Amino acid sequence: MKFRQVEAFRNVMLCGTTSAAAAEMNVSQPAISRLISDLEYSLDFSLFDRRKGRLKPTLEAIEFFRAVEESFLGFDKLECLAEQIRTKQPKQLKISCTPSLAASLLPLVLLEHRKYHPDERVIIYTDNIAPLITKLQANSIDIAIGLEFPDLIGINSEHIGCARFVFAAHKDHPLAKKDIITPEDLIGETVLSVISDKQPNYWNKISDSLESVGTSLKRTIDIDAAHTGYAMIAAGMAVGVIEPFSARVWGGRDVVTRRFEPHVSYTYDLAYPTGTRHHPSLESFAESVKKVASEMSEFQTSNFTEPALPKM
Repeated sequence: MKFRQVEAFRNVMLCGTTSAAAAEMNVSQPAISRLISDLEYSLDFSLFDRRKGRLKPTLEAIEFFRAVEESFLGFDKLECLAEQIRTKQPKQLKISCTPSLAASLLPLVLLEHRKYHPDERVIIYTDNIAPLITKLQANSIDIAIGLEFPDLIGINSEHIGCARFVFAAHKDHPLAKKDIITPEDLIGETVLSVISDKQPNYWNKISDSLESVGTSLKRTIDIDAAHTGYAMIAAGMAVGVIEPFSARVWGGRDVVTRRFEPHVSYTYDLAYPTGTRHHPSLESFAESVKKVASEMSEFQTSNFTEPALPKM
């Protein structure tokens, strides 16, 4: 068993696919597949079931992954501590946030936080899920905000709310005249897809909701970020079932949102590295996140029932 093989396995588990793991390690997809095969040979048990081109971790893989994470976290934390000692960094708050929340929730949170910590230096990383998780597990950030985090070693999380995804289209699109959009309305339309490498398997609710009409949709544009999707929608190139937060930015750019049925919603979380010392600034920031989230129309925080839609 070699370190590179274990690293490849870890990245496949975190990223969800071999192609995403290959991008993370800057190698080819066949190289990742070969490393995984060599590791399975060395371990003498299978790590993944291969079905229709997708990888599903075996029970043995999940158990092995826990031990792998414990080993990696030890090295990552040592590297982070060494960097802090070497540079003698001043007090600062390091935040990682997914792109849609970084452009909607986060500015409002920082306005609130600055009332109590006006001189604190804040460092913001805008990340998709894989690098965000890596930063949390490496203890290189103080806090992260994003879609619900998987149950992984090295991460503690708490819910801040649930958001209902919306149908979005150019204001002149025929479907913009309807109040409620269903999958049948999308037959024959160019509907945005999320690049499969960029979404973990547990984020498949949108695909599941469109399964009944999937073969009747035009899937010619794949995206890896909501803002890119909204830009395509604003240009009249596609429609989409998409997160509602970026509509705050794109609502004034010829984009409208409508209720989509069946109900598709996702939970959003705050997350911390395990063992984080919750100093006053961090606690204040976390409270600001919860306060702002409770006031945003996109969120329903009290009981995770159907949230209000943002008004456009």
